[in-house]
Amino acid sequence: MSGAKKRTWIGGTVFVALVIMAASWFLAISPTLAAASELRDQAEQTREFNEMLELRVAKLAADFAKLPEYRAELDQIRTQVPADALLSDYIRQLDAIATARGVTITAISPGTPELVTVVAPEPAATPAPETSGEGTESAPAEGSETTDPAAGQTAGATAAAPAGFTAIPFSLTVLGTYDATLAFLADLQAGTPRLMYVSGLVGTSQKQADEGGGKPATAVGDLELVVTGQTYVLPDALAAAQPVDPTAPAPALPGAVPGKNPMVPVDGR
Repeated sequence: MSGAKKRTWIGGTVFVALVIMAASWFLAISPTLAAASELRDQAEQTREFNEMLELRVAKLAADFAKLPEYRAELDQIRTQVPADALLSDYIRQLDAIATARGVTITAISPGTPELVTVVAPEPAATPAPETSGEGTESAPAEGSETTDPAAGQTAGATAAAPAGFTAIPFSLTVLGTYDATLAFLADLQAGTPRLMYVSGLVGTSQKQADEGGGKPATAVGDLELVVTGQTYVLPDALAAAQPVDPTAPAPALPGAVPGKNPMVPVDGR
C-alpha cells in the first residue's frame, strides 16, 4: 500500500514539474527567445542602414570636394547657353569676329524667341509582310521579331525639355573674300563662347562693284553669305528669389493732382 502511494506521489510530482516546465517555456522562455531574435534582426537592419549612410556620406564628401570643378563646368556651360538673352553682347562678339576676319556684316536680325520643343525620334518602320501568289500574307520567319504598331512610340511625339529653354532665331549677312567668309563661318560656330546652331546657308558669288547701298567694294570671286541659325537661353532655375523684408515701409501713395477736385464724379461715357 505504501509503495502505491509512493508511486502516486512520484507521478504527481513529475506531472507538476512537466506543467511548470511547459508554462515556463510558453510564458517566459519562448517570448524571451522571440524578443531576442527580433532584437538581433533589428540590430542587423540598423547595421546595414548605417553602412548605407556611410556610403552616402562618403559619396557626398567626394562630390563636395569636386564642387569647384562642378562650378567651373557650370560656368562654362553658362557661357554657351546663358540665362539671359544678352543680345547686345553677342552682336558685339559677332562684330569682333567680322573685324578679325576682314569681312563686313551687312545685315543682322534676331528673331522672336521661341520655346524649344524636343521631338522624339520616329520609330523604325516595320517592313510590310510578303504576300504569296494567291494574295495571302506569308507567316513571319522562325526566330524573327514582330512589332505591334499600337505598342510603338508615336511618330513625332515630343519629349520633355528644360523649363524655359528658349531658342532665338538669327539671320545675318556677311560679305568678303571666299576664304575670309568661310573663316567667319567657322568662328561663328566654334570661335565664340556662346553656342550658335547654323541651320541654313545661302552663298552668292559677287562681281566687281564699287562701294554703295550699304555694301563695301567687291571684287570678282567675293562671297555674300546669308547665315540662318539660332542661339539659346536657359533661365537659371536655381537662382534664389530676393527675400521680401517684412519690416520695409510700404510705398507712398500717389499725391493729389494739382487743380483737380477728387470729389467731382467721373464721366462714365
